[in-house]
Amino acid sequence: MKKCDIIIPIYNSPEWVKLCVYALYQNTPKEYIGKVILMDDNSDELTCNCIANLKEKYDKIEVYRNEENLGFIKNVNKGMDKTTADYILLLNTDCLVSKNTIPKLIEHMEQNPKIGLICPISSNAANLSYDIPENYSYMQVDEIFYKNFKGMNFDACTVVGNCLMISRDCMEKTGYLDEIYGMGYGDETDYQFKAHSKGFEAKVAIDTYVYHKSEVSFGTSPEKKKRLENNRKIFFDRWGKEYNKKMEQYVKNDPIVYINKHLKIEEKPSPEVLFFLPDIHQNAGGVHMVVDIVNYLNINGCFSNILTERIHEYKEIMIFTPTYMKNIKTISPKCIVGTIYPTIFFCESIAKHYDIPCVNFMQGYEPCFDNGEVYRWAELACKNSQNILAISQFLKEKCKDNFQMEATVIPNSINTDLLYNVNKKREKKKQITMVFRDNYAKGDFLLNEILKKLTLKDYNIEVNVIYMRETLFPINNNENIKINFYHGPLNRKQMTEILFKTDILIDTSLMEGFGLIALEAMAAGVVPVISQSFGVNEYAVDGENSFVIKEINNADKYIEKVEYLLEHEDVLNSMSCKAQTKALEFDIDKRTKQYIKYFRNVKKQEIKLTKIEKEESKRWNVSEEMLFNGKEVNTKYLSKKRKIYYKILKLVPKSLKEKVKRFLIKLVQD
Repeated sequence: MKKCDIIIPIYNSPEWVKLCVYALYQNTPKEYIGKVILMDDNSDELTCNCIANLKEKYDKIEVYRNEENLGFIKNVNKGMDKTTADYILLLNTDCLVSKNTIPKLIEHMEQNPKIGLICPISSNAANLSYDIPENYSYMQVDEIFYKNFKGMNFDACTVVGNCLMISRDCMEKTGYLDEIYGMGYGDETDYQFKAHSKGFEAKVAIDTYVYHKSEVSFGTSPEKKKRLENNRKIFFDRWGKEYNKKMEQYVKNDPIVYINKHLKIEEKPSPEVLFFLPDIHQNAGGVHMVVDIVNYLNINGCFSNILTERIHEYKEIMIFTPTYMKNIKTISPKCIVGTIYPTIFFCESIAKHYDIPCVNFMQGYEPCFDNGEVYRWAELACKNSQNILAISQFLKEKCKDNFQMEATVIPNSINTDLLYNVNKKREKKKQITMVFRDNYAKGDFLLNEILKKLTLKDYNIEVNVIYMRETLFPINNNENIKINFYHGPLNRKQMTEILFKTDILIDTSLMEGFGLIALEAMAAGVVPVISQSFGVNEYAVDGENSFVIKEINNADKYIEKVEYLLEHEDVLNSMSCKAQTKALEFDIDKRTKQYIKYFRNVKKQEIKLTKIEKEESKRWNVSEEMLFNGKEVNTKYLSKKRKIYYKILKLVPKSLKEKVKRFLIKLVQD
């Protein structure tokens, strides 16, 4: 069997590097992979760290690092020089392959030996783009393309370099990319026309679709625009006549026009799993977790999506196009998942409509949210759940002990390839990090007390304070202690950069369903000094990989453990190593398989309620008429106050919503 060497040129963007390599290995049969050549063009520390973790995890990876930034073309050419296989795939870090992308492209080239270059259709590729429709992931689009256009390819006017396969025969006769194009852009098209002059054809395979983000490494700066103009001139001076002739032919047989005309898409896509996440925003670990799960499920061929009402300044990766609540009728899910207590009543109505299982994905002990003011609402959500999927044993026990409900546990997960710090560096001046999350239950008041106490002594420390809204922090009269303030929410890369510099994390949460920040810190080699907030018991072992404070409201207890770590660096280092080892058990790559198994086997369950619970539930139930027929909520059992609650919350600005919600909840509880 003929193999393919994959060249991945890398410059920063570790989160994309990770997903690119992950998708490659998940979606490519091993026998097709020759070498995976990671060409690091002098990337930053986080990216180098990610590359090292990937090399440790996967076989066939070779890593080459440039001592200075050479630019895209020189970097790729160095990679091409390392290849030995019959086919070579140039794959950008922001490009994710689909199931059997490489075998399908090879098949096209095997069928026609004249093909020297071939690329797929992708989500962001100039003249060869097809946008991911609402309700779909890129993997679903690929499956649809394959069903509709199996074995079909078109002449390419300009191939796209984000995922470009080249035959060895073509490379040996055409050579490498022309370095006159500097840092890149236009180089692959120049290569294509040079290959034409050697007798090779360039094709686009319309039975193959990949995800491409674009602009990840280079951005859209004025310098880039100037480079584009310069490279465009170079290209047209060389190939203008041939290009115009090719374009005339291409317009008559445009693959995108053909796709739009002949593509048959099912009227109602059927995601295996549909999560209801009303608001996709940056400042919530639970939101990030759900988006991550959906990303990873899709890469693994378990088609999933998110039902939402809005997306607000979300900064992380989404390789699917969410379904908006107003378009609920346009899909037919096989399983619906609620992500927080108010969504359960919506999800149960959706489950009833489609006759499918419903799952309550419990990420926190919700009856205690909002200072316990929503206890009854959250309790009824739990009782109205067909199935409960909890992220910790603590949550499972709460469901069982308080509400007599059984739950399945799949512990939370983290992206260890990004977070695991392979070379933890410690300076004499230690760094302590704390996160103020603008939430009473997260113990911000206690963090302020600890921050003040830290500044009262002559510790050799620097403190990182991450906060979500303007706060009157304690006065720091200690000139020897620097406090770095970071206004959140931070994106993951920013957070990881801070954790890589951190020695000790202090977290004073009163209650955590799991406590993701502490686990992420552990992966980065940080020793957490954290409250006994229950969910942390999933990974935190007091005195071994962390210090777990039982007297959670006593600031002195946190200070005592911090002092001990500052005075005993050998203990700090030992606990750091154990923390990292433990964190590796929670790798999202491993956890994804558990999610797939769970969602593909979950069944419908009968909901059993007492007479009182049935009556109380009528307050919160959402009718099918409202969801699917555009009618108003069935208000037969809802008080006038409850109807006012619905209307007011729609009008309230987000900045005031929490305060108004607390008032309204009190109002509607008759």
